[in-house]
Amino acid sequence: MSTEFIGRERELADLRRRWEQAAHGTPRLVICRGEAGIGKTRLATELTTWVRTRGGRTLWARALEARDAPPFGLWRQAFDASEPDIEDPATGRTRLFDGFADRLTGDEPVLLVLDDIHWADEPSLLALRHIVRGWREQRILVCANARDASADAESGWRAVAPELLREPVTDVLDLTGLSKGSSAACLSAAAERAVPERITAAAYRMSGGNPFYLRELGRGLRGAAGGELRLPATLREVVRGRLAAVPPRAQELLRAAAILDDAFPVAIAARLIGRPVLECLPALDTAVASGLLVLESPGGTVRFTHALVRAALHDGLPLQQRVLLHARAARAIEELYPDALDQHAAALARHYAESALAGDRAPALRWARRAGDNALRDLAFEEAARLYTVALDHTADRPPADRGRLLLARAAAHFRAGNLEPARDDCLTAGELARRIGDANLLAERALILEPVGNHLWDRDIHEWCIEALTAEASVGDGYPADETTVERGGSGPARDSDAGSLFGAVDFDARSAANCAAGRLPESLRARLLARATEAASYLGRWDEIGETSAQALALADRSGDAEALVAALRARQLACTWPEDLAERVRLAARMIDIGVRSRRPATELWGRLWAIDNHWESGDLTAVETELSRLRWCVRHIGGPMATWHVLLTEAALAQARGRFDEALRVAGQARELAESLGHPAGFGAYRALLGTIGHHRGYPDEAFDIPPAAQRGEVRNQLFAVLGPAIPLAESGRLDDAAGLYRGLGPPPEWDIPPFFRLIVMTVGGSIALALGYTAHIAWFADQLRPYRDRHVISGAGNAHYFGPVPLWLGKFAAALGDSAAAERELRTALEICRDIGVQGFVVESSTDLAAVLLARGASEEALALAKAALPQAESIGMPPWTDRLRSIVAEASARAVLSPREREVAQLVAAGLSNREIATALVLSERTAQNHVQHILTKLGFSNRAQIVAWVNHADRGPGEQTGPRPR
Repeated sequence: MSTEFIGRERELADLRRRWEQAAHGTPRLVICRGEAGIGKTRLATELTTWVRTRGGRTLWARALEARDAPPFGLWRQAFDASEPDIEDPATGRTRLFDGFADRLTGDEPVLLVLDDIHWADEPSLLALRHIVRGWREQRILVCANARDASADAESGWRAVAPELLREPVTDVLDLTGLSKGSSAACLSAAAERAVPERITAAAYRMSGGNPFYLRELGRGLRGAAGGELRLPATLREVVRGRLAAVPPRAQELLRAAAILDDAFPVAIAARLIGRPVLECLPALDTAVASGLLVLESPGGTVRFTHALVRAALHDGLPLQQRVLLHARAARAIEELYPDALDQHAAALARHYAESALAGDRAPALRWARRAGDNALRDLAFEEAARLYTVALDHTADRPPADRGRLLLARAAAHFRAGNLEPARDDCLTAGELARRIGDANLLAERALILEPVGNHLWDRDIHEWCIEALTAEASVGDGYPADETTVERGGSGPARDSDAGSLFGAVDFDARSAANCAAGRLPESLRARLLARATEAASYLGRWDEIGETSAQALALADRSGDAEALVAALRARQLACTWPEDLAERVRLAARMIDIGVRSRRPATELWGRLWAIDNHWESGDLTAVETELSRLRWCVRHIGGPMATWHVLLTEAALAQARGRFDEALRVAGQARELAESLGHPAGFGAYRALLGTIGHHRGYPDEAFDIPPAAQRGEVRNQLFAVLGPAIPLAESGRLDDAAGLYRGLGPPPEWDIPPFFRLIVMTVGGSIALALGYTAHIAWFADQLRPYRDRHVISGAGNAHYFGPVPLWLGKFAAALGDSAAAERELRTALEICRDIGVQGFVVESSTDLAAVLLARGASEEALALAKAALPQAESIGMPPWTDRLRSIVAEASARAVLSPREREVAQLVAAGLSNREIATALVLSERTAQNHVQHILTKLGFSNRAQIVAWVNHADRGPGEQTGPRPR
């Protein structure tokens, strides 16, 4: 099949099925309908090729668009123009038609393609009607291709087609535009290169999926490295040809309407040409009949059949006429829709922008800004950014501050759309402008547009912008001259910090220009928001000594100001500052307060943050049922907010829940979606969250190769926390037996008491670090980790604020550490507690893990029967959810416990000597027994264990000697 045959597989399969029916004696007439270029001929060609491979006879005829064509032209082509009886008047029409029918019968089944049948002469069509009506069991398929626009049809087709459609053997196959995916493939094939999604989407909108139009657009892209669609001359000529066939009044209407959208109200088009609507209706009817327009609704809206039609007409308009028509369109909208102008703001922005060439830029700026604000409110972030760009293009004669605020509006739209670098660039430009004109408020507003994302350079910019704004307003507001607040880039100086606390002890920017731009003290609400944003950035930068004080100041200022925006910002900052395990109670209060604000003010974006905090709190408390309940409420918020990052939060929570419940495949699938979404936005959090969950699942299922790599960003020092970026790959190395590699990473971090641990990572670092120390046998470190964890026995180990995975209850890890330290009583106590917790909350993987560790401790303490029962109960669960390393450990425990339960001490001693390779005589000598007694012991061991030879005893002893109580995680199978 030709590679250019794209997107018609379903239709081709339908025709092939009808051919099979016809070949077995059920004749069919299939009328394939569709507009010009839709692919009717291509489909028939593909069918013809396929029928020939099946041994069928194929005939082809194409009607010509020529009024002077000879009669029976289709049949002349289908058979042979030199046949003398085709035009023999003596035979009579009936005999002539019967003669045509006879030529369609023979030893092979026949496919007859009648292309462009809408142009066929009426005698040919009457002959077809006669043939079809006489069909009984003939082995014939006729495939007739016709355009669906009556204006393109000759009178013969208009007369005969209704009769053919009523015949019982007739089927209709309507061809519409290709799907978006097939359109993209068609465009790329014609362009002979991969085409960006942005371009394919535009081509699909312009072409409506018409393959001919797509191929022409694709050819126009050949050799163009960039990629803007150009209207090829071929398409312009096609449209001009169709336009020439309609009367002048219709041409006038169509050309004027070309400056409107693809769909437009008739009333506005009438205003463009200065005629009443009623006078335009005949021209409208003609344009519809010609296939250039389609009636969209009874409310007076029509649309061009293709955006390409409108584009070709628009390209043919002289510049002066375009400007005039756009100005008329803007006035018409304002006059016709005075009470609904917001709905037409984007159209007004476009028309005023196009007519601004005449000199007046103010309307274009006003309407583009208004339309951008509307788009941002409606969550159409990309459209908002585009409209703000239009507005910026018309600010040449406006005050610089207006341009600065438009830049910030566009930056906000870019940020919410996930386009981080354009957002940052706009903020940088706005900041330079604010310093130049001395606008302190603009400088402050700039600092609040972006949010920290976990990238060091990005977050440092935000932190410095907040400092710059606060230092400038504090210095000037308190009467300090600019030269006393100068801080050189890269150094420190006597910056005033009356409202910002310790935040301004040392700053890293040039504060002189900032001080000079302050026109007075900023409002309390704005200062609160700046302090809050600085707190957020500082937390991401690891400046923990700052954030407690600055977040408290921000919340106090926000409460005093009574401003809702400031209060929300301050609550977010305070929540980040309270991520220590000891702060759980305050975090619960903060979450409840944020949710309350969001619900009462009907602001889903505010409520979303409260829900996320509540989810983290429930994770840390181990209340997974509450997590699931909050997740449903979180989904509601995301549906009303939109945006990729809000969706990412939902996916992250769904993946963590699936992992905790033991649904590992689901967790990996959802986490993969979250990672792809975050990485498509350039958001650094996506990779770290995915790796964290991958490692936790690997702890239960065994680690993939990816888990052992140190992320490149971590190697460059560009991650939110370098400590965890190293511990992340160290634990799979340790648990997989690659102890030297694990030790190298672990020791490179220095002694654990000297680690700089972020508060939200504290519990996870204690458990992961302790697990690595456990595998490496660092007893002193294990004791230190256990001491650090012991105050949090009622907590659960999660990955911090914005949890990405669950790592079990703290007693599980205290039990592991106690066992390694030789305190078997404490280990048993902690592990029994952990098992009970895991069963209660339904975390299946950790039920298996707790059972395994507890069984190992019980076995070491001599409680073989309980260890055996516990391991046997956990083994099917480990197998069902897919935990191979833990399945191996459980089988080892079952084997060891079973042996201890059924073998006597002397028999276990004999089994050890068998495993050492001793013969019965050597065993007898070693144990001072007779050889017969030693042989009897060996036979009893074989019988009790169900073995048939000594090699099985050797394997069993070696398996048991690996020590079921030694492991805390997976090893290679």
